Amino acid sequence: MGTPGWIPPTETERRLCEAGARGDREGQVAAVAGEDLYLVVPQQGQDPLPVYEDPAVGGTCIPVTTRGMLPPWHPQQFFDRVTVEELAQDWPNDKWQLAVNPGTPCAAYLPATAAHRAAWTRARAQYGVRPGGLLSTHFGGPLHGPLAQGLACGAPIAVHHSVPWNELGTAFLDHTTDAELLREQWSVVDPPSWQQRLGQLLDARFVPAGTEAALRARSGGEEKADKAEEGGEKGGEARSGGVPELVETYEERFRTDGLLPAGGRVKSLVALDYAHAVALVRWGLGARLCAPPEAEQAVLRAGELARAAYGSWQEFSAGYALGRVLAFDNGWFGAAYQEAVHIHRVLTQDPASPWVGLPFA
Repeated sequence: MGTPGWIPPTETERRLCEAGARGDREGQVAAVAGEDLYLVVPQQGQDPLPVYEDPAVGGTCIPVTTRGMLPPWHPQQFFDRVTVEELAQDWPNDKWQLAVNPGTPCAAYLPATAAHRAAWTRARAQYGVRPGGLLSTHFGGPLHGPLAQGLACGAPIAVHHSVPWNELGTAFLDHTTDAELLREQWSVVDPPSWQQRLGQLLDARFVPAGTEAALRARSGGEEKADKAEEGGEKGGEARSGGVPELVETYEERFRTDGLLPAGGRVKSLVALDYAHAVALVRWGLGARLCAPPEAEQAVLRAGELARAAYGSWQEFSAGYALGRVLAFDNGWFGAAYQEAVHIHRVLTQDPASPWVGLPFA
C-alpha cells in the first residue's frame, strides 16, 4: 500500500511502489535493473559495506538508495553508483538481503541467494544501461520560480546525462565522478578554481568572442531595422555583417530541423556558458567544492543572465545548440549535431519539460 500524501520523486520510485503494492518482487527488480543505485561511501574506520540488521525483514541487509531517494546534501556524506549486476558479482553472503530505500514508502527487500543474484544479472542484461538523452524530473526539487528557471538553463546537460534537471544536492552523477569531471574537463580541483571557472562561465568567457560579437551586432541591426519599419522608415533588409559562413550554414539547417523558425537566426551563443555554469554548480556540489547557499545564488544568477540575453526558451535553445555544434561538430552534421537536435526536441516538445511548463521570464 502507498503512503497517503507521499509523491514518488522519480519514475523509479513510482515503479518500486507499484510493484511493492502488487507483491511483485520481480517487478521490484525490474524497476531498478536498468538504473544506478547508490551505496554510501564508508568514512575512515568504518566497514567497507554498510551492513545492518533490519527489523523489517529480521535479518542482515546491505542498503542502497535509488536516485530520487538520495538524502539532502551533507559535506561529509558521499555515495558511489553501483548496479544490480555489480552487486550480484561481489555479494558477500547468500543469507543477506539487498535493502533498496529501506525505511521509506518505496522500500524493497530483495533476497540475495545465488539464484536471486543470477536473476538480477539477467534483468540487467534485459533492461540494459540507462541511455543518455532522457528527460527526468525530481518532484521533490524546485518546480516553479526563479530557482527552477535557473536550473532549467542547465537542462540540456542534465538531459545529456539523463539525470533530473531540477536537482541541487547530493550528487550530479556521484562524488568521485563529479570530482573527476571537474578536474579533467575544467581543471577544477578546489573551491578557488571552482569559483574562478564559475565566474568565467557567468561572464561568457568560453564562447568564441568574435562570433559572439558578430551575432550581437547582427541582432542589434535587425532590431533597428524592425523599429524603422514600425515607424514608417525604410529600414531595408538586415545584413549578416561578420557572421561566419559556418554559422549561417548551421542556421539554415536549424530552420530545416525546427531549431529555428522560418527566417529565424541565433541571437547569441552565451546559453552554452550559462548551461555549463549551472552544471558546474551541480558538479561542484557533488564534489563538495561548494555548499547549497552559494550554489543557489549562482544558479539564480545564471537564470538572470539568460533572461537578459534571450527572450524565450526557443531562443536560448538555439543559442545553446549553435554553441555546442560550433565547438564539437565543425560542419560535419554528425553525432554532436544529432544530439543537439535531440536535446532541443526533448526540451521544447515534451509536455513534462521545464521549457514547456516554466515561463522563460
